[in-house]
Amino acid sequence: MKATRIPRATQTPSLLAVALLGAFFFTTAFPAQAEESAFNRLVLQKRFLEKTHGIARLECFPFMEKFGDREGETRRIHECLKGVFTLTAALKEVPDADLNRVAISTRFLRTGGFHTLLIPWDAEVVYVARILRERLSPADQQAFLGKVAAVKSAIHGKLFIRELYCSLTITNEQCLRGYETLAKVEPDPALRRKMWAEVTITDSDTAKENPEILPLRYDADVERMTRQLRADTTWNEWEIQKKAYETIQERFGDTFKKLQLPTFYCDVSLSPQECIQGAENFHKAAQTEVLQSKTWGRVRVTRYNTRIQSDYNAMFRYDLSPDEIVKVFSAKPEKREIEKAVTRAEKLEGLIKNNATGLRAVCDLVDLASALCVQGFEHFIDFVRAHPDFRPAGTATDVMFVDGTQVSRLNFALNSNSRAHYIYVDVRSPYPEFEAHLLKFGKDSPAPVR
Repeated sequence: MKATRIPRATQTPSLLAVALLGAFFFTTAFPAQAEESAFNRLVLQKRFLEKTHGIARLECFPFMEKFGDREGETRRIHECLKGVFTLTAALKEVPDADLNRVAISTRFLRTGGFHTLLIPWDAEVVYVARILRERLSPADQQAFLGKVAAVKSAIHGKLFIRELYCSLTITNEQCLRGYETLAKVEPDPALRRKMWAEVTITDSDTAKENPEILPLRYDADVERMTRQLRADTTWNEWEIQKKAYETIQERFGDTFKKLQLPTFYCDVSLSPQECIQGAENFHKAAQTEVLQSKTWGRVRVTRYNTRIQSDYNAMFRYDLSPDEIVKVFSAKPEKREIEKAVTRAEKLEGLIKNNATGLRAVCDLVDLASALCVQGFEHFIDFVRAHPDFRPAGTATDVMFVDGTQVSRLNFALNSNSRAHYIYVDVRSPYPEFEAHLLKFGKDSPAPVR
């Protein structure tokens, strides 16, 4: 599938079997943002930080689960921008901070060795600068890393753990503390015969996305870690979730089939009862013509968040009432609107192939509405007409239109392995801002042709 294509409903991976066992309306549907896009500004600021200070990875709230609706998520992106500007100011005072990974978050945390830092979005510059200065000397860093390596070696000498590591949600000191406790576990014959694919020292006992990962709290005592290793309840938790999905399939499978919904799943933080509650609420909402008129791809039940992500994909809070679900998802486009937008996008895509700038324009294949994709193509056509002599600087070969109100897509754009070849732009930007953003990635661009 070409990167420029809009994903259709039939192109959505059919994961329900796994999960249940484990113009047009372009302008009116998506009004331009009143203020300058924080997404665009973050893309530019990340480029500056990477070139000037060597920060290869910059993330916005990577461990946050609670965003609420689209407005709440957009607000977090603006908060991230504030935190990044604070970081930039602090780095002017401490240019030798030696960081390669920074996350804007809600707390300070040195983690992942000595080159990774979490910074609160609302911290003061003077405080961030002080934290940047407060770091171990190179000799002390090597001594600490040597201690970690020795403890991990002792663990591997006792237990068959293929991958052992610490999550980025705990400090370096907490990581070492967890390793030291694990090293004190004296395996009995049964434990000596066991093998674990992955064990992570973290701040939670909750298994995340992979049942092969056994989480151990860094502050657990030896007895507790021993019990967890012996029981390895992670798979048991997934078996409980599996039973919940079987119940959902039995009770509401006909509803999903009627909607032609290929993927329905719950966040792992939800209990089986909460997951079933969310499924029941969606089932009741799906009896309405409003939901039956929509095209569905992936529906996710969450603890905190409700929003339409694309033409096909959506998420909602497990306790959202059926009436509220109908109200929110009534804004999803209907099948005929999607088809009309997709046809228009494909036509525009053909018009801009081999354009004067040499740039290829593509739409993000993840959670981008087809109407927004059309808007991106239309803006780019206007840009090429206004700037026929524009040439991208450096190694850029593509422009990608991204929904700048989604934190996950922002973090993708900031840290993609292909970022040297892509110019990422918030597709919701009004044309003047879209134009100004692209011009910042060009060589000596002439005045626009009007």
